[in-house]
Amino acid sequence: MYINDYELREKLLEMLKTRSKNEIVQSIKAKGFKFHQFQIDKFLQKKDVNISTLKKIEKYVLTEEYKEQFYPSY
Repeated sequence: MYINDYELREKLLEMLKTRSKNEIVQSIKAKGFKFHQFQIDKFLQKKDVNISTLKKIEKYVLTEEYKEQFYPSY
């Protein structure tokens, strides 16, 4: 499994233009995962993060992209 962290970081930055970090964290937590805002901060600062953190961020970003693509008014 390969996660392109550079592309993922760019997509997350685009999402942060319309959402707050807290909204993203709350959305990930609502799916039953443990997640904190500092994990997003570390990822955006290009510091080392756990692979599980990357998976959670990737899943969130891809899900939101899918929603925007197929449900534009969502």
